[in-house]
Amino acid sequence: MYSVLHLITRLERGGSSDCTLWQALGAARRGHAVTLASGPASRPTPLLERARRQSGLTLIEIPALARPIAVRRDLVALLAIVRLLARGRYDVIHLHTSKAGALGRIAALLLGQTRRVIHQPHGHLFQGYYRRLGTSLVILAERCLAPLARLHVTLSQAGAEEHLRRGVGREGQFRTLPSGIDFRSLRTARARRVECRRRLGYGAGDLVVGTLCRLEPVKGTEDLVEGFALAARSRPHLRLVIGGDGALREPLAALARARGIGDRVRVEGRWMSPEEVLPALDLFVLASRNEGMGRALVEAMAVGVPVVGTTVGGIPEVLLQGEAGLLVPPAQPGALAQAIARLADDPTLASSLGRRGKARAISYGAGRMVHSMLRLYQEVAA
Repeated sequence: MYSVLHLITRLERGGSSDCTLWQALGAARRGHAVTLASGPASRPTPLLERARRQSGLTLIEIPALARPIAVRRDLVALLAIVRLLARGRYDVIHLHTSKAGALGRIAALLLGQTRRVIHQPHGHLFQGYYRRLGTSLVILAERCLAPLARLHVTLSQAGAEEHLRRGVGREGQFRTLPSGIDFRSLRTARARRVECRRRLGYGAGDLVVGTLCRLEPVKGTEDLVEGFALAARSRPHLRLVIGGDGALREPLAALARARGIGDRVRVEGRWMSPEEVLPALDLFVLASRNEGMGRALVEAMAVGVPVVGTTVGGIPEVLLQGEAGLLVPPAQPGALAQAIARLADDPTLASSLGRRGKARAISYGAGRMVHSMLRLYQEVAA
């Protein structure tokens, strides 16, 4: 049995938080001593409550650990992490996301514990987040920090290849571990389709396109609204629902009104659980401009909803290069419009993709992820 520390910047609603929590829960249930440390979360993931009740799992909050760069606060967080590592004598130090990954690797260096470190960025900040100078600084920092981890874990093989292509890390240092999803609540979700559509206000004749994501530019939601507007011109039965919270709530609603489809686009502007939305959908679209893997795609596939994704990050691997869903280039509303129109006009193709996607989703179960993760722990602890 191992003593494991997970360190993540924050446990907000989102894929990286849920992935980390399922890893911590899975290891604790198998008898390992697990500590999960994180900064404060303003909108914590609902899975955090389950973690608080799990025996063998200790939760620690580091108040100074936050996503924005602030030198004084970051130094306080670094000292807290150093104390945590010095006190814990962990067999494995599993770091998640960029800020916690950077501070955690520096702390491990100060204590001579880098051989115990696994860094899992859950994507990267190499594009879609900063301007050219900011992106260059991020890449430079990651190049310097990469030797301070025994292993780097990416959500897809494409993620590992992109790190190497940018000079981050070295051959043999990377392992691919897709994000695992608990499918128990999704297996019967389709049976709630009528109820979900009624609650969201959709009728039997509506063809509902939807997405679940943070409402930020990197998720391509503006591209989705533009693409939907093009596809909806000659298809009055199309509807769009966007579930998620973020800064783009009002701009997205304004964009829909400007395109003359304000009454056909619903921007929730709040976090929505997959069980709340996915059964109501006829088509799921993830229009991201940068994506580690795309957990939301897999959740939609598990429900049997046909999906459209962009050719970024691990999405092509999830969709088997187009066999389990349609792929389009990022930041191209016209391509999104064509994909939406194609599936709206061809129910046979949509049904086929729904079946293939559901079969593909099985390989992304949380249990498989935990099993593979524990093999990595064995490699590092040895």
